[in-house]
Amino acid sequence: MSARYEGWPTSTGRHALDLSHRSDEAEWLDGANLNPADLERVLHDLATFNQTFLGHYPLLRWLGRADLTGAPLTLVDVGCGYGDLLRAIRRWSRRRKVNLNLVGVDLNPETIRIAQAATDPADGIDYQAMNVFDLASAKPVDFIVSSLVTHHLSDHEITEFLRLMERAARRGWAICDLQRSRLLYHFIGLSSRLARFHPMITHDGQLSVARSLTRAEWKQRIADAGISSADASIRWFLFRFLIGRLR
Repeated sequence: MSARYEGWPTSTGRHALDLSHRSDEAEWLDGANLNPADLERVLHDLATFNQTFLGHYPLLRWLGRADLTGAPLTLVDVGCGYGDLLRAIRRWSRRRKVNLNLVGVDLNPETIRIAQAATDPADGIDYQAMNVFDLASAKPVDFIVSSLVTHHLSDHEITEFLRLMERAARRGWAICDLQRSRLLYHFIGLSSRLARFHPMITHDGQLSVARSLTRAEWKQRIADAGISSADASIRWFLFRFLIGRLR
């Protein structure tokens, strides 16, 4: 562990007191200038935690309901992080013999480098450092997905992200993120400590829950984006919401 994190608390405790509304406290990962070794460990631990608790399953299940005819189709993972979701989608697509062009985008060039290093070149995944809102001017894509990203955004940014996906994704889009829940908050704190993850995982994991949306808040964001509730579905799985739209 780098000296930067020695003595840091595992949680500020402030966001534990009231989960009746979204926390606006910044996560350490969003504000920290991590050295590459720390960033790689954090991203690896996040991916391990997410995979252990079936974090990819809701998105893979959603993709299984999509129209995948006329391949090759392009799928973009926004905020791809360690690239673990894209690698899971590549394995899924191979089993089903579906030809997908997979693209991972992330704002941090160092995160992109780490994802590339963790990915077998044979997987054929294209990683790009870019702002998600630049997707509007990029070439059309068929699917846009994101996992554990939207809780980092403000309510306004979430609304704009929904609008962007609705415009840019020709066949559908999906968001998978945490449910704001006191039980999940304490579970993440306990399990991440027992697993001896990087201390940022405990702090940011709990804060991610405090920053996440309820079902009612997702319905409001969808309405604010001008998307019909008949077009966008909200499904629950193990304290996560899958907000999706298929055409």
